[in-house]
Amino acid sequence: MGLSAFEILDIIELLFFVPALIASGYLVHKHGYRKRLGWRFLLMICLFRLIGAVTSLVAVKHPTSGLTITYDVMNSFGLSAVLSTALALLDRVEDGMAPHGLPHQVFQLLHLPSLVGIILSIIGSTSLFGDNTTDVSTGFSELKAAVCLFLVVFVANILITGHCFLKISHILPGERRLLFAVALSLPFMTVRMIFSILCVFANEPKWFSTWSLNWTAVLVHGIMGVLMEAIIATIFILAGLTTAPATLLPAHEGKVTYDWGARSV
Repeated sequence: MGLSAFEILDIIELLFFVPALIASGYLVHKHGYRKRLGWRFLLMICLFRLIGAVTSLVAVKHPTSGLTITYDVMNSFGLSAVLSTALALLDRVEDGMAPHGLPHQVFQLLHLPSLVGIILSIIGSTSLFGDNTTDVSTGFSELKAAVCLFLVVFVANILITGHCFLKISHILPGERRLLFAVALSLPFMTVRMIFSILCVFANEPKWFSTWSLNWTAVLVHGIMGVLMEAIIATIFILAGLTTAPATLLPAHEGKVTYDWGARSV
């Protein structure tokens, strides 16, 4: 018996995101695991995709509501991690522009919609794919709210990227490639964002769905979802490999600061 379109997509994910996870792990080791540096979010992109692929493969032979919920949640987590990686890299760029950059508190605030979106995604997927069929409508509402919150972070990434380019003369030379990496990823991030919006608002599971077994939906998911995250992860990995790590400075008045002066390698 041949492989289904869903299984083929899962195998492709495994083939790409396993080495991407290793590369991301190296970047976390190189740059540091701190949230502000952004690299641990890149690691999460790969990890969430791998968990989703493994869960999906297992669910083909042993389908359960728990596996379906996990798979759907991992797709939402992947989008959140993509947005958070870009946001954290922009935070680093803006911090190096001081006093011309945005304050770090802005980025801390913008991580909140993503966090709430993740929580709503878990609740929504559980309602949608759980044993209680009366919660389906509520589940869709929660997923729609989650996508709207992710959209807020996405728009913020675009606006902050524009702000960085307006102030590009103040950006440290070694940090500019991080800005260019985020800017280059935005078109692919746009496609990924549109896919999530269509999945919850279009009501066309034949075309836009992360759980449909229809081959057209799997193809669209592969192109607009998985491929976009793979391209974005590749862009960020290359940027991380060619950017020097920040140096953690001694604490001053209880505040942790970084020296972004280390230039690209």
